[in-house]
Amino acid sequence: MSSQRLWHFVLFLFWLLLSSHLSADIHVEDDLGREITLSKPAQRVISLAPHLTEVVYAVGGGDHMVATVAWSDFPEEAKSLPVIGSNNKINYEALLAYKPDLVLVWGIGNGENIIKRLTSLGLNVFVNEPRKLGGIPKTLNKIGRLLGRELESEETIHQFQATLEGLQSKYQQVGKVSVYYQIWQSPLISFGGEHLVSDVLRLCGAQNIFSEVKPLVPRIGVESVLAADPEVIIVGQYTDVEVAFEHWRQWPQLRAVANKHLYKVDPYLLHRHTPRILQGAAQLCSAIDKAR
Repeated sequence: MSSQRLWHFVLFLFWLLLSSHLSADIHVEDDLGREITLSKPAQRVISLAPHLTEVVYAVGGGDHMVATVAWSDFPEEAKSLPVIGSNNKINYEALLAYKPDLVLVWGIGNGENIIKRLTSLGLNVFVNEPRKLGGIPKTLNKIGRLLGRELESEETIHQFQATLEGLQSKYQQVGKVSVYYQIWQSPLISFGGEHLVSDVLRLCGAQNIFSEVKPLVPRIGVESVLAADPEVIIVGQYTDVEVAFEHWRQWPQLRAVANKHLYKVDPYLLHRHTPRILQGAAQLCSAIDKAR
């Protein structure tokens, strides 16, 4: 075979390999264990949760977003997206009008009924439900693959892992501190042990006093908090933080109250399953550290 024919043959093989790579289906397993298959990277994406909107932008896919839901306010560009509902109430007619080739859903936030409805409409539905900090890089990787933004997602993952390792190194040897974390005042609502925020508490060397409770977001009673007598009270509410502090000051016998270890944190950072949760984690760890 002449060198020219050999060169043409090599180019042909390269073209075949490239074509097969470009045309290969994308297979991703969501957090319900269901396989999502796309014939090509998604071009029209709808997110049904603020944190998923943020993740799309974090992996460089913001230009593929066509609609989202209320409270999708980060990054700034997300505020201009059309809103088709809230976490538990979706305008399906509007959603279908945008002709999405991928819908991103938050398992517990949107709920089983919405997932079933979207699936019955023949849509590609990716369900996200990370319970540990380690689930965030997995989410970034999977959504990056679905959008054809693997390189961008890997860079974001690298930055996340480096920051996480720094926090782990800083707090891995600290003494344990018991913490009551409040997300709502009336009724009192906290996080159970399987919630992502409980994993952040563990990162900070803290013990959630409701870590043995099964529901992710349990309603609790004052008596339960008094019995546990936490060393620190953290309020991660969106409103009425000072009201929450005043409420607990009614019981000066609580260690957290007696030692003035009542702190607030930014729920917009800590309650969203995105890379920015580590900013909230640093804030949370710093507050807890004051009790040591």
